[in-house]
Amino acid sequence: MSDFPFPAVRPGRTVAAAGAFACSTLLGVALFAGLSPAPVAAQDHAAHHATPVPGLPDGWMAHFDAAAGGGEHAAHAAAQELSFADMAPGWHIETGPSGIFYRHEFRGQGTFALESEIHLFDPGERRESFGVFFGGSALHDPETRRYAYFLVRRDGSFMIRERRGTELVDVAGWTEHEAVQGWDDRPEGATSVPNVLRVEAGETEVVFLVNGQEVRRVPRADVAVDGHFGLRVNHNLNLHVTRVGLVEAENGSASPGR
Repeated sequence: MSDFPFPAVRPGRTVAAAGAFACSTLLGVALFAGLSPAPVAAQDHAAHHATPVPGLPDGWMAHFDAAAGGGEHAAHAAAQELSFADMAPGWHIETGPSGIFYRHEFRGQGTFALESEIHLFDPGERRESFGVFFGGSALHDPETRRYAYFLVRRDGSFMIRERRGTELVDVAGWTEHEAVQGWDDRPEGATSVPNVLRVEAGETEVVFLVNGQEVRRVPRADVAVDGHFGLRVNHNLNLHVTRVGLVEAENGSASPGR
């Protein structure tokens, strides 16, 4: 794969704001066996009560792991270590603390295929992970928030996990897979390595793919489908997200944002 044409390190660590942009949407999968999805009204309530984070691109919200339970002051402190900017194509993100990033309209239900392409810049020796979260509800409340996430990391492995308030449950623990492009797999001289994460929610199964290759599948009867979705990025990572959104199963083209 060709190298991504953005610098490995953007100057400064302050939050970068930007103007209007176009984006695609994701639809969510919540890996919660035996639990029914939260009503849309409850999801709306959660989104509207998200703690505002200064400097995010217009319409984006964030919740940081380190700020859980700390309210607005803790969220603002965590945001000082974040750079998140519109940068065509997509968004460039440099994290301090780990967190999730999403928009109010990022939610959905039914059968779908979602996809995100994420480029990793030099992670040093850190094995921090990144990817998408989905099936989110009550995201404003650390004690009751619920979401699942599908991540990869520099060593060529993937993981699927769900969060139930303060409890974390592995759906698939860290597993090395040839489909995942690790940092050491990049071509000589390349400053980044891309991975395409895809979730296909069908009528009977949910399938997880990396770079077009299946890495895990879960019976749909065991998972909830409705909820908020967005990006999950662990701490001290430098990424470029070229796209996140619905894709058409028959041709793979991204559907427009809404």
